[in-house]
Amino acid sequence: MKYLILVLVLIASPVFADDAERRLQAALKSMDNMSAEFKQTLRDEDEQIVQQSRGTLALQRPGKFSWNYTDPFEQRIVADGSELWVYDVELEQVTVKPMDEGLSNAPIMILMKQSDVSRQFKISEVGQRKFLYWIELKPNAVDLEYSRIFIGLEDDELRAMELQDQFGQSTQIVFENLRVGVVHNPATFKFVVPPGVDVYGVGG
Repeated sequence: MKYLILVLVLIASPVFADDAERRLQAALKSMDNMSAEFKQTLRDEDEQIVQQSRGTLALQRPGKFSWNYTDPFEQRIVADGSELWVYDVELEQVTVKPMDEGLSNAPIMILMKQSDVSRQFKISEVGQRKFLYWIELKPNAVDLEYSRIFIGLEDDELRAMELQDQFGQSTQIVFENLRVGVVHNPATFKFVVPPGVDVYGVGG
């Protein structure tokens, strides 16, 4: 998958950048109050699978999301609008920090933003391949976690992401059963520390 995308990037024409940006902005604007299931695959620089995981995602603009890993290990990541909570179930510990600090350079902020992402990224078209239309985002800043981000759309709706870091690793995320306009339970974005769990950081 990664090699295919990289080849497509090399042959993509900048002539279609405007259309890519338009379609990306339309997809992002439609994602208010979203829920989805996801499959995530981490590959190393040799394209070998390092880890595969599954989970669920709930997003509510502005500023709230719940990203939950259910398999193979449980982990819950909650942004409640002011703080970011990361709960590792197996380790029985929670890390909490201000959202601005914890998410300033994280790719999830692409999904959270309603603003113009073209201010932070150079947007270009990779093109239609099989079922998805791919867009590349190359960050203007050098301190982002990933050097390239690819967004896969179907009918201008988010279906997949691929995140490539400076070390040749890639994280591929496929979204399933995606719904928008969901009425979320407020408790979805409120983290309550379980009894006996250690808390690191300042928050709450």
